[in-house]
Amino acid sequence: MAMPSQTNMHRPILEFAARKEGDISTAETIAHLKEQFSLSDSESKERTAGGQKRLNATFNWAQYALKQAGLIESTAWGRFNITPQGVKFLDENPEREVTLTTLNRWRREHAQQDSSDEDLSTELAVSTSHPSADAPVLDEVESTPDELIKAAYDKLQEKLRDDMLERLKSVDPSRFEEIVVRLLEKMGYGEGRAVGRSGDGGIDGIINQDPLGLEKVYVQAKRWRSQVGEPEIRNFSGSLMLKGASKGVFITTSDFSSTARQTAKTISAGSQLILLINGQELSRLMVEHGVGVAIENRYEVKRLDENLFSDPNEI
Repeated sequence: MAMPSQTNMHRPILEFAARKEGDISTAETIAHLKEQFSLSDSESKERTAGGQKRLNATFNWAQYALKQAGLIESTAWGRFNITPQGVKFLDENPEREVTLTTLNRWRREHAQQDSSDEDLSTELAVSTSHPSADAPVLDEVESTPDELIKAAYDKLQEKLRDDMLERLKSVDPSRFEEIVVRLLEKMGYGEGRAVGRSGDGGIDGIINQDPLGLEKVYVQAKRWRSQVGEPEIRNFSGSLMLKGASKGVFITTSDFSSTARQTAKTISAGSQLILLINGQELSRLMVEHGVGVAIENRYEVKRLDENLFSDPNEI
């Protein structure tokens, strides 16, 4: 049987998740898709131009679209489950094929309108018709090729940031502390070290901003899924005070409550400066500064150099 498209995968993924109790792994879901679509071993091992298995690459984009629509959610790295919205979607949409148009319409109608949601004007522009795409194939109507390239690049970056955040949520807490220290080093703040395991007064990392370590930035790193509240910010401020420090960075894989943000703002108006970095900002910084990512492909877009073709006498 031919390799299924992303659109072909949406409903089978949802229905498979709905039949399971608790969460399921991406590996067992891909195995289910291989069986459902009667793919041979050779077909399931076919690779894209980028080197990925076509089946896995197409599944990844299908899973991403369903997640962005709120129909499934990640429970750990490589594991997910169907959400109540996903169950409701299956009940209300009995049609055979679940297209991106359907998912976008559902997303607009049912996504909660709060500050943590992404801009709902951003459509789920991923591959629907090309089963072997490494990257999204966007709507070509009224779009120039360079606009399509830019839109595809932006969508790939968006998915990478999303994958990065989920991966960070699954690492060992001590490893997470080492990662955030490495990020701050890569950003040019100075030489650092993770100290969380030593129980150093609630401090997880220290960045020396000068060779002698006279100027320090203290780091607290929380690999949480729940929000960081106001008490954690005040405790961090207290730890800085005990160290006689004036600068601190609080990093979490989740987010900060409004009271936590206000508390950090109030404290920063005084003798201490506390910078808050939530999960979305953390994953953006990781990708931007090349921490935890590797280059898969490079594409050069060239244009004509008119200097070569111009008459020298006209210059």
